[in-house]
Amino acid sequence: MSEYSEAPATESPVDPKSTPTYRLGLAAVIGLAVVIVVVLGVMIYGISAGWGHRSPAATTPQAKEPVSMTLAPGYRILSSDTQPGRLILRVRSQTDDEIWVISTDDGRIVARIHGAAPKD
Repeated sequence: MSEYSEAPATESPVDPKSTPTYRLGLAAVIGLAVVIVVVLGVMIYGISAGWGHRSPAATTPQAKEPVSMTLAPGYRILSSDTQPGRLILRVRSQTDDEIWVISTDDGRIVARIHGAAPKD
């Protein structure tokens, strides 16, 4: 026999569960499972606590009293315009030209701009 006889190759097989790749994958799966459980818990708590539901006052508009205004004698409306929450009236009397800015929420006059009526 020769001094260098070949011995049978008996390498022990590597356990796949002991590799770094397997451990990293297992840690990722466990981490994501924990995140899913936490998110589901928060969702269940949120549903039971009523998160995301609007209050009834915010969803149903309040019935408003109609606003009634009477022009002073001698005034007439020349034109009207609207902007969000505002009604703008241009009115004229014998002596004045005015622009009225009226709130559509409560009907109060927010601003009055006076000017002299043109001489006809």
